[in-house]
Amino acid sequence: MTRITRRRLLGGAAAASLPVALPAAAAGLDDVAIVRMLIDAHKAAVGRWDDLPEIWPDEASIALWEKLSAEKDEAAKAVCFYRPTTLEGVHAKAEYIFGCEDFVDQEANDDWTRAELISGFLPAGTV
Repeated sequence: MTRITRRRLLGGAAAASLPVALPAAAAGLDDVAIVRMLIDAHKAAVGRWDDLPEIWPDEASIALWEKLSAEKDEAAKAVCFYRPTTLEGVHAKAEYIFGCEDFVDQEANDDWTRAELISGFLPAGTV
């Protein structure tokens, strides 16, 4: 039987407030493990997207680009909007986000506002 602790309760609240669903593999993981899993998923999605050829010879290539772009965007949303419940989770997420151009290079993309980036570190409903 799993004990209900403050940490598990806060983790459940963080997952419930996430505008995108956490992967099923996150069930039962602690906060830092969830943050690392989301970061690894984003890195993998970015890697697949980066490996795409630069020339799009046919519709199948364009469809693959669209699919991998959507995967990358979903993985980025999960990282951005997940609210860590521990200080260690906050540190792991902040270190990744502030070192990843997908999130902080506002001139290169307009996917994230500062408010959205910050909201992922605050309690639900704050921003």
